[in-house]
Amino acid sequence: MALLFSAGTLSAAPMAEIGPKVDIDLRQALEWALERDPGLKAGAHEIEAADGRSIQAGLSPNPTVGIEVEDSLGTGGYRGFRRTQTTLQISQLFELGGKRDRRVEAANAARDVVRSDQEVRRLDVLAKTAEAYVGVLGAQKRLAIAQERLKRTSALIPALRKRVETGASARVEITRGEVAADLARIDVDRAKLGLETARRVLAAQWGSTMPDYRNALGDLETAIAPPPIQRLIDRLDDNPRLARWKTLRGAREADLQVQRSLATPDVTVGVGPRRYSESNDTGVVFSVSIPIPVNNRNQGSIIEAREELEKTGDEASAARLDLYRDVSAAYGELASAWSEIDQLRNAVLPASRAALKGVQSGYGEGRFGVIDLLDAQGTLSDAEARYGEALVSYHAAVARIEGLNAGPIDALPSSKTTIH
Repeated sequence: MALLFSAGTLSAAPMAEIGPKVDIDLRQALEWALERDPGLKAGAHEIEAADGRSIQAGLSPNPTVGIEVEDSLGTGGYRGFRRTQTTLQISQLFELGGKRDRRVEAANAARDVVRSDQEVRRLDVLAKTAEAYVGVLGAQKRLAIAQERLKRTSALIPALRKRVETGASARVEITRGEVAADLARIDVDRAKLGLETARRVLAAQWGSTMPDYRNALGDLETAIAPPPIQRLIDRLDDNPRLARWKTLRGAREADLQVQRSLATPDVTVGVGPRRYSESNDTGVVFSVSIPIPVNNRNQGSIIEAREELEKTGDEASAARLDLYRDVSAAYGELASAWSEIDQLRNAVLPASRAALKGVQSGYGEGRFGVIDLLDAQGTLSDAEARYGEALVSYHAAVARIEGLNAGPIDALPSSKTTIH
């Protein structure tokens, strides 16, 4: 049943060029989309930016150089620079409370969140591309079914003319046959337009405005009964969409520690020589300064960081509920499509083919009229179309579930069935 993950591990190297005369498979489409998707490209830059923030977080404050000139440009004995005291001082801020370590931990945790988000984006690209690919396969199948219907209907016209010429049928039967052929031809034209649209949608997944390939290769005919939904639900906790909340919680915990560390005052130490112009003597000046945390103890930022951390659990629960709803809805579509496929394959299609064969035989013997024959042909064509749509719905649901579950759907070994 696996669709996204049946192609194996996708390579990071660029795939072969797609061209208008080249058929593509799902693996090629997925690789091309991963390589060209602008969202993933932006995410890669975001990861590099996060790496830069981690580097910056580990850097110590720069020392500062200052110069002070005292007792100059005054009046009386302090006129000019005769009694000037000049101090050149180098100062260094020393961070206390483990600020730099906490800052590095927070930056690294934030980088992990960015990487987790990139993995979620990657899964989204895979799922959307797979759904678009299934759309092309389905459009190709619709066209094939419509063309087969036109072929069957058109093949009836010469036989009808011959029967009219021999007097075995009324001329109105030719008109009925021609109307049926015209309707089938309209279906073919509509299927062609639908295929062209589906091809453009798929090409857009890798940034092309026009289909730059010929046909999409793939077999919609193979389907297996879905596993119990509980098996899919049990795997939700390993989903990157939920795993990111664990990563985000770590990042918010680290940020809370950063805010708490900022409540500890830092110390600035300075040292430098002082020159006395009047005596031409030199001394050394030491300075130490530390803020007094009377008003600002960073209490507001600590409260904000703590509340951001506290809400992580609720956000994760909401995300899990959304994911559960999405998987449940996709599973419902999958189960419904499988039920329809099973009934069409085992009952409706065989009965429709048998009915058409019987009517064709009876028509040649004069036991059935053209209305009966056209009705039997239409019933078979409708059943084939329903079967094709069910296959498309089935594989589209598979693609969505695999994208949501970040892995292939494991079917029950005893339920595997190949549809022909």
